[in-house]
Order: sequence, then structure tokens, then C-alpha cells
Amino acid sequence: MIVTALAAAILYGAGAAVEQRQAAAAPESSAGRPRLLLLLARQPLWLLGIAAQVGGFAAHAVALRSGPLATVQMLVAGELIVAVVIVRVWSGRPLSRAAWVAALTVVLAIAAFLAVTAPGHHHPASHPDYNVAAALGAVVSGGGALVAASAGLRAAGRSRAVLLAVAAGLADTCSAVVTMAFSYVASHGPAALLTSWTVYAVAVVGAGNVLLTQTAYQAGRPMVTLPVIAAVTPVTSVAIGIGLLGETPGTGVAGAVVACLAVLAASVALACLARSAPHSEPTASPAVPEPALSRAVPVARRVPPAVPELALSRAVPVARHMPQAGDDGVTISPSLAIRLRAGRRMLPAHSRDDRP
Repeated sequence: MIVTALAAAILYGAGAAVEQRQAAAAPESSAGRPRLLLLLARQPLWLLGIAAQVGGFAAHAVALRSGPLATVQMLVAGELIVAVVIVRVWSGRPLSRAAWVAALTVVLAIAAFLAVTAPGHHHPASHPDYNVAAALGAVVSGGGALVAASAGLRAAGRSRAVLLAVAAGLADTCSAVVTMAFSYVASHGPAALLTSWTVYAVAVVGAGNVLLTQTAYQAGRPMVTLPVIAAVTPVTSVAIGIGLLGETPGTGVAGAVVACLAVLAASVALACLARSAPHSEPTASPAVPEPALSRAVPVARRVPPAVPELALSRAVPVARHMPQAGDDGVTISPSLAIRLRAGRRMLPAHSRDDRP
């Protein structure tokens, strides 16, 4: 169980880091649109990240089958550290000590929250109106994701990254709720699936979840988006499970106090990470090579350096030093001498000699 849970954490974290790297390079005009997924699907490295996520899901399922939920979720929460390490290695910039402490605090707070809020033996499917409650939970989390995504797409900088990450975390919660409802309906046989809303909801919510997650990654601030997604998803999942699906935590009042403290600690740590996150580096425009520049603007060929007669007369007052016929064998025609004299008279008084 421990090995498979740690494997899931590594695969989840590596996949998230790879996807974030590729999504950050996508054009901003594709944010929140299906075109973003089409662009990313052409990138082999992004497909590798998706494959890692699928492998992490398989390892996670095996771990949940062989171990308790609280222990598995605490180990899987370490995916954030894996993702942060990979992102920092790629960026070439070391993470400060305060940022490391904040990242570890987020992981420990998530683990503590999951440990004290893990449901007891009461299965949520025993809720009398489970389908209605699951649909309501999906609408609440999905609607919140759409509102946060709409606000994030209109924002900029850290606010954009935080809002889009919140939207992605809520989309994860919505996907988890719909998947649980789908599993509950599937346990009643194939006939029940044919008339259930969960079949269509799994496809729509799954695609929307991937799109919002990649849009959050596209913000280019992994030290903000990755921790926020990792914190929002379990908190909102537990809130919907307890508030709507009839789950009961295994601990009493003491556990509720610890859960509140864990949420507070995670919030403070996330704020520290957001402040310490560097600004996203703008993509440098490719330099124009000199041959291409010379072909684009051939100044030397289009505008030859012509020397006007006025400048020639200013630089060399030939009229004063005009050699006569026979001096050094040089002869100047009368018409050229007249033009040179006329040009000298057009000069300002301070730049010519007024003597005849």
C-alpha cells in the first residue's frame, strides 16, 4: 500500500509538472477554450504528462483497495513536493527556505485535514436521496468552478493564477463527485446506467476538468497554481461529502478543531507561496539575423550616398582655389565654374568667403 501510494504521488506530481510546462508555452488567446487542448495534444511531452497522470490514477486505485483512505491520501498529498521540485529544476532557480517551509506546511496541513475528516464506516450511498444530493454537489462545485474561471480569465498576474487554480480545484471536486455517483449507479447494473445522468456528466465534467486545469497551468505561475489546486480539491471534497452526501467524519469536536486549524495553516502557507513566487518570465522574441534585416530594409542599395553641389561647395570652396587652365594640367569648363560660384553664394554668410 505504501509503495503504490508513493508511486501515485510521484506520477501525479511529475505529470502535473510536465503539463504545466507545456501549457505555459501555449498562446494566451487559447485560455479557457477547447483550442488549448487541441494545441497541447500535438505536444509529445504533454501527452507524456497525461500518461503519467493515468499511471498515477491506477496506482492510486490499487493503494485505496489495499489500505485505509486517510493513510493513502496523506501519502498521495506528497505529489505537491514532487511537482515543486521538478518545476524548480527546470526553471534553474533554487527555491528559498521560506518557500520550502510553506510547501511542506501545505502538504502536512492537507494530510492532517484528510486524517481527521476521513469518513467512518457509514457509506454515503446510504443517503436516501443520494442521486439528488450528488447532482446538487456537482452543480455547486461545477458552478463555483465556472464563476472562478470567468473571473480568472479577466484578471492578470497572481490574481489570475489564484482564481484559475481555484477553478481547477473545484473542477476536480466536481469530477470526483460525478465519478462517485457514476460508480454508485453502475453498481445497480448496466440497465441503470442507460437512464442515468451520470453517464453524460462524467464525459462533460471530465473534459471541463482537464480544460480548466490546463488553463490554470497556462498562467505560468506553478508555485501558485499547483499548491492552490492541491489544497482546494480535498477541502471542497470533504465539505460536499459531509454537507450534502451524508458522510460523517470519524472524529468529533476535536477533529473539527484540528481540521479548521489545518485549513488555516494551509491558507497562510499558500499566501506565503504566492508572495514568494517569481513573476512569469516573458517569452523572448527571436532575434532578427543581420542578413534578414538587410534584406528587409536594403538602405545602402535604395538610398545611395549622394553629395549635393551645395555640400561640395561648402566642403571645398573651389572658387577660391580654382586652378586656372594649365595649372597642374587641370582644366575646368566655364559652365562648371559658374555652377560652383552660384552654390557658394547660396551658403550662409558665416560659412563662406564674401570676397569676389
